[in-house]
This record gives sequence, structure tokens and C-alpha cells, in this order.
Amino acid sequence: MRAFKYILLFLLILIIGGSIYVATLNAEYNIKSTRIIKAPIEVVFEEINDFKNWKNWGPWLEMDSSIVASYPEITSGVGASYTWTGKEGIGSMKTISFIPNKEIIQQIDFGSGSTPEVYWEFNAVKNVTEVTWGMRGKNSFSEKIYWLYKGGIEKNMTPMFNRGLELLDLYLIKEMDKHTVNFKGVVDYGGGFYLYQTTSCKTDLFNNKMKDMLSTVSSFMIENSIEKYGKPFILYHKWDQENNTTMFSTCFPVNERIITTGDVLTGFLEPVKTFKTEFTGDYKYSEEAWLAAYKAIADAGFVTIENGEPFEIYKVGPENTSNPTKWVTEIYIPIN
Repeated sequence: MRAFKYILLFLLILIIGGSIYVATLNAEYNIKSTRIIKAPIEVVFEEINDFKNWKNWGPWLEMDSSIVASYPEITSGVGASYTWTGKEGIGSMKTISFIPNKEIIQQIDFGSGSTPEVYWEFNAVKNVTEVTWGMRGKNSFSEKIYWLYKGGIEKNMTPMFNRGLELLDLYLIKEMDKHTVNFKGVVDYGGGFYLYQTTSCKTDLFNNKMKDMLSTVSSFMIENSIEKYGKPFILYHKWDQENNTTMFSTCFPVNERIITTGDVLTGFLEPVKTFKTEFTGDYKYSEEAWLAAYKAIADAGFVTIENGEPFEIYKVGPENTSNPTKWVTEIYIPIN
């Protein structure tokens, strides 16, 4: 009997001592991970801002394949939310504030009584994005015991954040490589006046030259209050693959002939019968689209006009969105 009392006393001492130890543990925490994501900041922000996208890269499915997510009508922006169930129980999350391409603040509820704050921070670094994913809050007494048993909240959460950012990076790299080519067939292009600049250069300098020239023509039109009547386009006068050279014009359509001086000139595109192809995706795949267009023309039995000048219209481009999977380029090749 006396031994039993000693055992109870010992257990009581352990409980009291353990309680004192747990109580002295720091309740506040701020756990975070940072990674460079190889995607533009707008693309990364849009992906994370919508809870429905999280299934594409969320690391928790690797740990618990039984997780089932449910989504309400609003899944992005302030007021967005979702809930889930899994072997660890139920949980929910909602977005309480955000600054586009800057930060997202969310509140998570594991059903334990406390509601930690999940936060995302975005920083553009050239053509990539530095992303920080973190969680901060204050553990209750029971949560201190839980995380103590699990080896610590930081030990458990940091690997999940690291893995999630890694999966996000891999997913977005794959997504941005997506591109499509659609053949629209024969189109009678109406032509019209345009303002332009022309140059010749090595083909590997084309992209930089094209961007600078489009900017020059656009600035000229703004400075002289000239209205643009359509999307910018490139008129190809010559593309010599053998000698790695090209001659082209960067153009903006206008509704009438305009007298200009200097480097920006006025041209007129005659109405022409063309074979139209629509390419959606990053410009690095544009050569693939052009080759496919010429093959489609040959397969359909059409003949291209000798010395004809094909052109491409940038219907949706980087000035509209930084997401290359949304860029739309219309290719027009003159045919007989």
C-alpha cells in the first residue's frame, strides 16, 4: 500500500513538473520558408491566391492521401475559403487580406481552438519570384503538449513549407511550357495604314530589337496623340536562316495615312488572302508554330505567294499579362 502511494506521489510530481515545464515553453512562433520560384510574380501570386489551385502542389497529399477538400463559391481574394478532412481531423482556411503581387494573409483553423495566421510574401527578382510561406501564432497549453510530443512545431512545419514551395516551382515551370497551335484557315485580311520602324539584324538579336522598336513606335504615337487602331504586329520582309539574318518592321495600325518625319514612318498593308494560325504560349515556341503553319498550308494544297510578306499580330502579349501561357499571337501567311 505504501509503495502504491509512492507511485502515485511520483506520478503527481511528474504531472506537476511536466505541466510547469510545458507552461514555461514559449507559446509564440513564426515559422517560414523562402524559395526562388522560376515564374513571373503575377503568375505565382495568381496560383496561390486561388485555393482551388493548391491541390496542384500542396505537400499534404503526400503525407495524407485521404484528405478531401471542399470549396465554396469564392476561392480567391478576400473572403475566399476552403475546408478539408483527413486522418488528422478537419480544418479550414480563409483569406483575410491581400495586396496584389505583394502579400496574402490567411487564417487557418485546425479545430484545436487557436487560429494561426498563414502568410505569403512575394518579391520580384528579374524574371523570377522570391516567395516566403510562413505561419505565426500562439500555442495553447494543449497545443504545446501536442507539438512537444511531435518533436516541435518548427520541426514538423518547416519541411512541409519547403516541400510545398518545391512542388509549386516544379508545377509552374511545367505549366508555363504549355502552348497550342490552332489553324484558322483561309482569311481575307483587310489591310490598312500603319506606323512602323524597319531594321535588319542577326536573327538571334531579333527579340531585343523588336521590343525596342515597338516601344519607340508606341512612344512616338503617345507623344503625338496618335490613336492606335489595333494590336501591334511584325511584318517580315525577309528571314534568311542560312545566313542567320532577318529584315522586319514593327508596326502599329492607324485609321488613316499620317505624315511623319524621322525614324517612324507610315506604311500601307494591301488587302491580302492569307492562311491564319493562332498560337498561344511563350514566344520561345513561336518557330514551332510558324513551321506548323507552313506545313498546314502545304497539306491543304495551298501555295504561298512568292516574296510575300507574312506578319504576326500580338493579340495578347507581355503588356497585358506576364503569364506566357496566355499570350496569343495570330500568324498570317499570304497565299494564292
